Order: sequence, then structure tokens, then C-alpha cells
Amino acid sequence: MVGKWLKCKLQTLLCYTVAKLYRRKGNSRHMRSQFWKQHKTNISYSLYLKCGAILFLFTISVLIVACGGTATNANLGQPDVTVTINLNQSDGSPTPPLPAYTCSAWVTNTTPNINNGTGTIGIYAKFVHNVNDNPEGVYPASGHADVLWPDGNPTGVNAQTTSDGLAVFPVSIANRNADLNKIVLVTVSFTGPQGVPPCTVTVDRAAFFTLIIASPTAGGTPGASPTAGSTGTVTDTPTVTPSPTVDPTPDPKPCPSPKPFKTPTPCP
Repeated sequence: MVGKWLKCKLQTLLCYTVAKLYRRKGNSRHMRSQFWKQHKTNISYSLYLKCGAILFLFTISVLIVACGGTATNANLGQPDVTVTINLNQSDGSPTPPLPAYTCSAWVTNTTPNINNGTGTIGIYAKFVHNVNDNPEGVYPASGHADVLWPDGNPTGVNAQTTSDGLAVFPVSIANRNADLNKIVLVTVSFTGPQGVPPCTVTVDRAAFFTLIIASPTAGGTPGASPTAGSTGTVTDTPTVTPSPTVDPTPDPKPCPSPKPFKTPTPCP
């Protein structure tokens, strides 16, 4: 009786186990089927996207080729234009050589101070001979400078060149207050020794300067007289503090003589 009951229980447990395994196997198949369908859908979308992109690029390329095919010079019967770069400069125009003789003029200080109507400034000029493109001073040579004042009355100054062809013309600016803040031009002409052609610094290359009155510098030289129109600052007279009176050294007082100590009495 017990054996039959145990056999029945074992058969029931076996049937339950087989049914459970079959159910799990069925679920696994269902899950694989769902995964394959989803993966197939993803692959289809990716493939469609790639194919669409390739087709779009191909269409754009065809449109560019079709629209860019314009007529060329060959189609119109015209020859192609070519550019030739000639690195050989022998056929070019040469650099013009320097003149055999040249001259120039200048002023080192173009805004000199009239210095209250007195003073002299220097006009510099040079006369050179170009030998193999190297300038050499013309010496001896005579120079003449014409100072073209704004009032219309020019002043002439003469000078001689040095060994390097330099000439310095001293120009007086005394009593030239009427020419303040006006441009003054200076032309120069040179006459060299025999066989040397003359040279002239014309108005378009003339030296120039402008007379000015320099403003006084703040904090002038000590002891100099004040400039008219300048404002000075008056400082207060410093108060002298009297020095303390020192008492004479007092006479020293004698020290008192020390009192004698009492001799201690021994205790009985």
C-alpha cells in the first residue's frame, strides 16, 4: 500500500518537472523569436538609411556635373590663354644710373628758438661726385645760399666746402620777430673747380625751418631774474624757534660722612 502511494507521488513529481521544463523551453523560444524580430527591424532601418545617403550623394554629384558643364574657350573657337613668367631680367628696363654730381641741403634744428631777437642758425649743404656709385666730396667748391624770408626779402650767405664736400652757411635770425611761426626756405647753389658742372638745390628740394619762441621752463636757474608774465609763488617766512638756555654746571655738594656702626653686644 505504501509502495503504491510512493510510486504515485514520484510519477506526479516527474510529470510536474517535465511540464515545467517544457514551459521554460517554450518561453526561451519565444524570447529568441522576439529578439530576432527586433534585430531584423534595426538592421533594416540602418540599411535603408545608408542606401538613402548613398543615393542622395549620387544625385547631388550628377546635378553638379550637369550644371557645371559650361562652354569653354575650345567650344567657342578661342585659344587658351597662357601666362609666361620670364625670370631672365636682361630684357627689362635697367635702373637709371646716379647723376655724376649731386647736391643737397638741410637744417638740423627745424624749429630754432629766436632767443629774444638774437642768434644764428646753420644751414648745411653738401656737394658730391659719384664715382662708381660711391659719393666723393667736391673740394674746393664755392657755395651760395639764398634764405627766402616770408617778407619777400631774401638774404644771401656764402661758404666754402670742406674735403668731404660739406658747407655750412651761418644765417642770422636777429630782428626776425615778424617771421615767427612761418616756414622759411633756403636754396643753395654750388660752383666747383674747372671741369665740374654747377649744382643747385632748387625750391622743391630746399632746406626749411620755422622760428619759434620757446616757453620758459618751470623751475628756472636759481638767481636768474624772473621772466615777464610768469607768476611766482611767495612762501611764508619760516619761524625761528629759540634754542633752550643751558644752565651752568652746579657746584658738586660734599657727600656726608658715614656714621660709625655700633659694635654689637653679645647676649649673656
